[in-house]
Amino acid sequence: MTGPDESVTFGLTVDGVAHEVTARWSESLLTVLRDRLGVRGPKTGCAHGRCGACAVRADLGDGAHVLCSCLVPAATAAGATVETVASIGSPDGELSDVQEAFLAEGAVQCGICTAGFVTAATELLEQNTDPSRAEIEAALYGNLCRCTGYGRIVAAVETAARTRREATR
Repeated sequence: MTGPDESVTFGLTVDGVAHEVTARWSESLLTVLRDRLGVRGPKTGCAHGRCGACAVRADLGDGAHVLCSCLVPAATAAGATVETVASIGSPDGELSDVQEAFLAEGAVQCGICTAGFVTAATELLEQNTDPSRAEIEAALYGNLCRCTGYGRIVAAVETAARTRREATR
C-alpha cells in the first residue's frame, strides 16, 4: 500500500516541454507545476477546485479538457500532457485572440483569475466559435472573479468568438 508521503517519479509534458518529476502522492498537480517546475500561469486560489484560478488543459488519458489542477493528485498525471495559459499565445510572445480580447474589454484586474478564465474560454472557442451567452456562462462557471464582475469577461469571450468567426470568412 502506498502512503500519502511516499514519492513517485514520473514523466509529465507541460507546455510542450517534457519533464521528469518526483512528487509525494499527497501533492497536487498544481504544486508540481508551481513548486517543482516553476510554472506560474496557474494560480493558487482556493485550493479546493471552486475558483478556477489553477485551471489548466490536460490530457490524463481521456482526452484534453480543462480541469482544476489543485484537485488532481500529481501522481495521476503521470505521462500527461498539460497546457497552461503560457501555451495559449504564440511561442514568441504574441497574444492569442482570447488574450487580446481580455485586454481590449478590460476583463483583467488583479490577475489571479485571468489564467483560468482565458484557459476555459479558449477551450470553449476551440469547440464552438459561435457560443450563446448561456454557453459562455456555462463554460466559465467554475471560475470566480472578485474584481471585475463577469460582464467584461463575458464580453471578452464574445469578442474573441467574433474575431475567430471573422478570421474564417
